Amino acid sequence: MSQTYSIDYQFSPRAWQQKCIDSQKRFTVLAVHRRAGKTTFAVNELIIKALQTKGDYAYICPQLKQAKKVAWKPLKDAVAQIQKTESEINKERKSGDEKITLVDIRESDTTIRFWNGSEIYLLGSDNPDAIRGSKLAGVVLDEVAQMPKELWTEIVYPALMDMHGWALFIGTPKGINLFSELFARGKDKKFTKDWISQVFTCYQTDALSKDEIETYKNSVPEEVFKREMLCDFSASAVDQLISYQEVFEASERTLPIYANNYTDLIMGVDVARFGNDRSVITLRKGQIIYEPIALQGVSTVELASHVKRLAMERLPKEIYIDGTGVGGGVVDILNSWGIYVNDINFGHKSLDKQYKNKRTEMWCRMADWIRRGGCLPKNADLISEIATPYFYYSDDNQKFLETKKQIRDRLGKSPDLADSLALTFAEDVPQTDIQNYEEQRLIARNSRQQIYDNPFAQFENEIAHSVGVF
Repeated sequence: MSQTYSIDYQFSPRAWQQKCIDSQKRFTVLAVHRRAGKTTFAVNELIIKALQTKGDYAYICPQLKQAKKVAWKPLKDAVAQIQKTESEINKERKSGDEKITLVDIRESDTTIRFWNGSEIYLLGSDNPDAIRGSKLAGVVLDEVAQMPKELWTEIVYPALMDMHGWALFIGTPKGINLFSELFARGKDKKFTKDWISQVFTCYQTDALSKDEIETYKNSVPEEVFKREMLCDFSASAVDQLISYQEVFEASERTLPIYANNYTDLIMGVDVARFGNDRSVITLRKGQIIYEPIALQGVSTVELASHVKRLAMERLPKEIYIDGTGVGGGVVDILNSWGIYVNDINFGHKSLDKQYKNKRTEMWCRMADWIRRGGCLPKNADLISEIATPYFYYSDDNQKFLETKKQIRDRLGKSPDLADSLALTFAEDVPQTDIQNYEEQRLIARNSRQQIYDNPFAQFENEIAHSVGVF
């Protein structure tokens, strides 16, 4: 029968570390600059939680050898105080009594076992089979940007389910990847119950002196300093069409309702072509968009029915549908029902000759809209998708975006949400003259639709709840 011991484990967190402790949720994503003390904080979190609750805990890096290099010594240094307590207890025991072991450090498999049955072990994402099937009470994932998405979704997260375990993600920005997606999730209002994301730059932690920061700043390229010390997601990749930081800021924006009074409603519809892809409907009104409607596994007729219903309810001025492939069927069905839509082919020529094709033009117009003050909902998937594509230049100096297939091959998913929003920028839509309200009311009345003195009032009120405008 195991004996209970009172262990006074001490950890004195820095101010930024204490802020993390105070604000932690089940899943915490930390973008923290180099040399801030991320590992020390994470190691102590593992130890404290392991002492409080019996269970298995893991420190995971992209490679096991990296985990050994980064975390093994800090772990052993931290438990040294428990070893000291162990030694003091054994000194007081009578001669002949069996010595107690409070902590067992196993160098052979880089595992630390405590007297209460808890274990902390090091793992690498390069050997996922070592994690698969585990039951974890808590986990630290270090340098998440270098880990495959499947490690979290298919292996680590399921390992936490039995014990309702927690996860701490730490790293610095490195483009669009698992880390940026999880960071976006921590800012998404749909996930705030369990998720939180925080940023700590070199000017916020007091971990480095001002002189040291300036020396480093003057010794490396500007982009490196922004990425490594300011945790700037916009510095992650210079050939991104639009940076993660710009997209994230757009999701934090709010506008008063009246800012978009008397602007027309535009609908964009991206049609799924592959089994895992989604058909997505997006409504945009001026600088604000409605929460995208994602539909998986629907037929062309079912999708057309959804579009028709929304068109009759919302009365968009224009509807743009990706008519490539199976999307052409949706266009034909809607037109046969008397719902006029615009058939847009992503591969067709652009209106502006600086772009290689229509899709590139729409995405560039969307990027300009974001930079000019466009407001996005706090939707982690949408944020990630918009900030994902890279752009290139053809031999004749035309700008072109990487294809859907290229994005799907790189990230494992298609940017359906973002493509749907981009479709709302397919053409320049002349704004409705506000003097034409009586005509609008007549049209609405004839179609048996309710209309208000401000034809967009209902939409604006609903959007206030959807994206947090006031």
